Amino acid sequence: MKNMVVIVFLVLVITGVGRGEVRFVDRTEELIGQGSLGGKAAWGDFDDDGWVDILAGGALWVNDEGRGFTRLVSCGDGVMGDYDNDGYLDVFCYGSRRLWRNVGGVELEEQELGDLLPEVSRGASWGDHDGDGDLDLYVGGYEVWPDEEYADVMLENYGGSFGIRWEQELILRARGITSCDFDADGDIDIYVSNYRLLPNLLWVNDGTGVFWEEGADYGVAGDGDYDAYGHTIGSAWGDFDNDGDIDLFVGNFSHPADYQDRPKFYRNMGEDNGWRFEDVSYRAGLMWQESYASPALGDYDNDGDLDLYFTTVYEGDHAVLYRNDGRWRFRNVTEEVGLAEMGATYQAAWADFDNDGDLDLATAGRLWVNEGNDNHWLKVRLAGDGETVNRWAIGAQVRIELGDDTLTREVEAGTGEGNQNDLTLHFGLGDWDEDVDLEILWPGGERQRVNGVAVDQTLVVDWEGI
Repeated sequence: MKNMVVIVFLVLVITGVGRGEVRFVDRTEELIGQGSLGGKAAWGDFDDDGWVDILAGGALWVNDEGRGFTRLVSCGDGVMGDYDNDGYLDVFCYGSRRLWRNVGGVELEEQELGDLLPEVSRGASWGDHDGDGDLDLYVGGYEVWPDEEYADVMLENYGGSFGIRWEQELILRARGITSCDFDADGDIDIYVSNYRLLPNLLWVNDGTGVFWEEGADYGVAGDGDYDAYGHTIGSAWGDFDNDGDIDLFVGNFSHPADYQDRPKFYRNMGEDNGWRFEDVSYRAGLMWQESYASPALGDYDNDGDLDLYFTTVYEGDHAVLYRNDGRWRFRNVTEEVGLAEMGATYQAAWADFDNDGDLDLATAGRLWVNEGNDNHWLKVRLAGDGETVNRWAIGAQVRIELGDDTLTREVEAGTGEGNQNDLTLHFGLGDWDEDVDLEILWPGGERQRVNGVAVDQTLVVDWEGI
């Protein structure tokens, strides 16, 4: 990707069963044989060959150009980010407290983090917190109930080695950690999903890596009825209403007691309203299930709207795929797309592993292949210079205007509880077959336009400064 600003990397045209109609097929045994894909899932192009690989079942599986996966090494559940800016994604395993450096896309080499981390963690998120061009790490601290509990820790990257920037004073039993530049100011903010009826946290970045906790002020801490909030397991950022502002879905597990927060849709009201959020959950039409767990967002049917896949963890409950029908209304399409009767799982992550233009799903230890439709699409891979912008451009955003809608996607390294979607951005475009224009917001706040981009392709854009 050197010496080029815009590169057309791969062009593949969708063939499918008809516009709007989508089915998923379980192809796990064909793709990985008898291996296990349980636990959490993190998608990332480990060897930087244009075919996204997967960390699942505690192991890293390398993609053989969409034909199958080969197990490379066992390393634990984790999230991927290129902390040393060499162009290859490294792996942080939050559960085992181990950091693995990617050596040339061929092997993993363990790095020492020692006593920097909480002893129990269920999630973490990479992001350039202080704007120096390399990735830092926020690690959630959980508990061994009822005797021990652990504080969240923010690690700062000092040119490839890590130290504690700060450790949270309040211990709130974090589950999922997900980062996003929700106020579009060029720095990455952090949302922490806390369990046991405790408020969730929104750490707002001042641009230098100094964070202020403002969840209640921005309207996303939870309701707090009777001094109780939600059992939040995982949350996910995404622009549900295509207005160009990134909204938030909060995945609350909740017992029948009505004072406990149910799953929450928070609409970002934008710059004119100080980037505050409005609770629009009442519009969505989600059915209640007690054991909702980890959400993952993706436009599975390529119609331009972000859809919601939401797992459960109790027997008798079941994971649900909700199709976004617009205007904050969501419809249960689980059975009709072939995803019914999913077992208990915390695993949920989207990626187009076979490069055919539609999103496939890792969940419940299985790989579900999207058979596609006739809708158009665009994938965008952003690449930083490793000095001003981190190599994989985590924290960058891309916007596409389609008529009255503005489709928005962000490169994120951590979603739900300990899962990760592909770092290559995916846009469904519906029946739009004309060229599109991109607006890119890079970490640090610089904006770039790329005009006249053909649809049904993967585009790579290098950051070289403006």
